Amino acid sequence: MVEVYYKYISFFPSLFLYLMHHASYDLCLSLTGGMGATGLNAPVAIPAVSVLGAPPAAAPVLRPTVLGLGSIPGATLPVTTQSIDVAPPSECLLLKNMFDPAIETDPDFDLDIRDDVQDECSKFGKLKHIFVDKNTAGFVYLRFDSITAAMSAQKALHGRWFAGKMITATFMSPQQYEMKFPR
Repeated sequence: MVEVYYKYISFFPSLFLYLMHHASYDLCLSLTGGMGATGLNAPVAIPAVSVLGAPPAAAPVLRPTVLGLGSIPGATLPVTTQSIDVAPPSECLLLKNMFDPAIETDPDFDLDIRDDVQDECSKFGKLKHIFVDKNTAGFVYLRFDSITAAMSAQKALHGRWFAGKMITATFMSPQQYEMKFPR
């Protein structure tokens, strides 16, 4: 049984689209009698999850699972789930995938990224601290003067594209941030 959680869709949109495509294809086959008499005509439920904040239309009718493939014993979809630690909103943000250090040629590329991020984040509130970690997979650490400013920035930046890469913006606890950047 595969359970699809809404909070994971924003982190794995391509997986969600893949599951939706195959679930709807299998549903069409089961409704039209496709695949002949092979026993693959089992009902398949489409995951009942919200898409872009809309309430799930199929929730009252369908269970949020993808069932096995009919009469074929043991023919289920193996799925592993990865737990993602999501910190509650705070004034501290971590932007990931902002750059790839392996392809950067300018030794001071971090200064350009810092300036770009600072300009963009000034729309949301005052930044108290910013650090571009050149030795990571594109990590930029931000600390705003308020939780409201950080929430606005996270909402605007998460899933956005920068230099051909999709940014993830997640909150950090102030304690984690201060351990990394003592005052």
